[in-house]
Amino acid sequence: MQKNQWILEEFAHAKKSGIAIDVGGISYEHKSPEEILQVLQKGSYMLDYEGDMLGNIVALHIDRVDSSEKPSYKSLRCTKK
Repeated sequence: MQKNQWILEEFAHAKKSGIAIDVGGISYEHKSPEEILQVLQKGSYMLDYEGDMLGNIVALHIDRVDSSEKPSYKSLRCTKK
């Protein structure tokens, strides 16, 4: 089994479900699994699921794991004031 097979499976599920997908802040909704594999070979990545106020998953963010990098997307998460 490939190192990133689980990410490809999540990518396929999100794409089938119509969930917004980005890799490093770039939309990948209309790209193929082969294109995402090329990106994933460049380092270690993690998935971050973003939900709406009703608890529905609305976006899948795939970001490179590096302590010096900030998330590539603007979060919709609520913050306490």
